[in-house]
Amino acid sequence: MSLLEWAAVFFNVLYVVLAARRHVACWPAGIVGVILAFLVYVPARLYSDALLQVFYLLLSIYGWWEWSRGPSSDEKPIIRMPVVLHIRVIGAGIVLGLGMGFFWSGYGAALPLVDGMTTSFSMVTTWLVAKRYLENWIYWIIIDLVCIGVYLQRGIDAFVILFMLYVILSFWGWRTWNKALAQKDLDQMVSSD
Repeated sequence: MSLLEWAAVFFNVLYVVLAARRHVACWPAGIVGVILAFLVYVPARLYSDALLQVFYLLLSIYGWWEWSRGPSSDEKPIIRMPVVLHIRVIGAGIVLGLGMGFFWSGYGAALPLVDGMTTSFSMVTTWLVAKRYLENWIYWIIIDLVCIGVYLQRGIDAFVILFMLYVILSFWGWRTWNKALAQKDLDQMVSSD
């Protein structure tokens, strides 16, 4: 395991911890993490994951902007996803994932279909984080569990540990955001009385 892998692990864990706390500093930490992860994925021939880091970079800039405007980031509302949005997210994830898997299979990518699927679902789920949908954490738990298998197979041990931590942190993020949403709902009920 290289120093580069561990640095990527550190900054990406920092991103998730800060995101779970709804702190705007998650986005700059994430920017550093994705740049470092990109440098790990390319030599491992996980091209969809490498491409995902470019997307994360762009979406991190968007998330930073989105969370920085208006009220402080911990005051912005967490919202629940409507069923129709779940259908759209799953549909977009499957279509994009199949497309990436097919494309990268022609370039010698390792595990092109699985890599494409985890990448596509990570893309749409990162958008869910930026928009503050509570259910993003459920998507992350599923994505991260699949990624553990990918990184075990590719021998990227630091990222196996990272994604195990992501699963734990995603459960914590779900709980933290769910409590904040429940408190907001309670406050609204009390203020309407």
